[in-house]
Amino acid sequence: MDTENQGPYISSLFPEKRHPYYIVAPRYIRTSAGHKVLHLLCHALNRQGERAYLVTYPYSPPMSASNPELMTPLLTKTIMDYDFNSGCTPIVVYPETVSGNPFRAPFVVRYILNFPGLLGGDSVYKEDEFCVTYSEYLVKSVANARLSLFLPVSDPRIFTPYPSVRRLGSCFYAGKYRYVHGGDLFEITCSSVEITRDLPNSQSPEQIAELFRRSEVFYTYENTALVIEALLCGCPVVFLPNKYLEFIIGIEEHGWDGIAWGTYEEEILRAKNTVQRARQNYYKIITDFRSQLVRFIDETQHVAGNCPYAAPINIRHLSSDNYFIYLGYKMEIVKSETENKHLYEMLIYFGIKSIKTIFKLFW
Repeated sequence: MDTENQGPYISSLFPEKRHPYYIVAPRYIRTSAGHKVLHLLCHALNRQGERAYLVTYPYSPPMSASNPELMTPLLTKTIMDYDFNSGCTPIVVYPETVSGNPFRAPFVVRYILNFPGLLGGDSVYKEDEFCVTYSEYLVKSVANARLSLFLPVSDPRIFTPYPSVRRLGSCFYAGKYRYVHGGDLFEITCSSVEITRDLPNSQSPEQIAELFRRSEVFYTYENTALVIEALLCGCPVVFLPNKYLEFIIGIEEHGWDGIAWGTYEEEILRAKNTVQRARQNYYKIITDFRSQLVRFIDETQHVAGNCPYAAPINIRHLSSDNYFIYLGYKMEIVKSETENKHLYEMLIYFGIKSIKTIFKLFW
């Protein structure tokens, strides 16, 4: 056998030593663009051949943390210990909503998905942080931005237009604007169908797609992944400027086709006349993302290679020192991975018994 020509096969069989990615993200929520971007980044890195793991922050039990359709394995203490003992410096990716470096990571990548400080987190980042913005527009808000990584979050196979349909009525979204900031709805959306999330009567992705296919216009009070989904279904989008919405994130990437800023009649007419081009624009975004991801990997791997891993990072729910959180975490994993009901019940019994023993010792 010609061993000299076995290089590609050997590299596919035996993994190359690479620096892992720990993606810090809230639990997966389909209607949250920010949440989806972080989960899809983990998925894309794994598909690219890297080692990427999800760390839910705030902590979420494994059964509700991720989307089972994505390659987003949860980070474990075993993996953390292996990386530290192997000298593989983890590339910890925090979104802009997380303040500082709570896990004491040796190398921090700050993925800035929205304007710094708008939804929490710091408004200025340390010079040693590797800052990546979601869009070119956000680069203006971050002094030490290294590159932008515009990750498409909507599946064009689900969100498709009807070849021919008579559009009637409208729909709107005001998630954070209404339920977090307490903003009042504008009169123009009073008779529109509201799209919501995390409510008992919230629409499914298929129902939202059907709504977009038949609506004449989609109004939004904020930046949201629903904008792209509406455009993919051929539904023009009207942004409603307010004190919490002053700019459109991603406008440099997907352009103004199908999008109106404000309710001026000529703006909405322009959006209706150009919405058919938005789908093709989106396919270009998908193509561009591939090269952006390769650059992101090359640059972060280079920096991590020159960053010593002197002390292990500290993730609270993965630390055996935090007994109660650690016990709950382990029982959730067992519950999600075993079909043996009696085994799970036995673990709960001994868990509760050990907690009672601790209380007797100290009280």
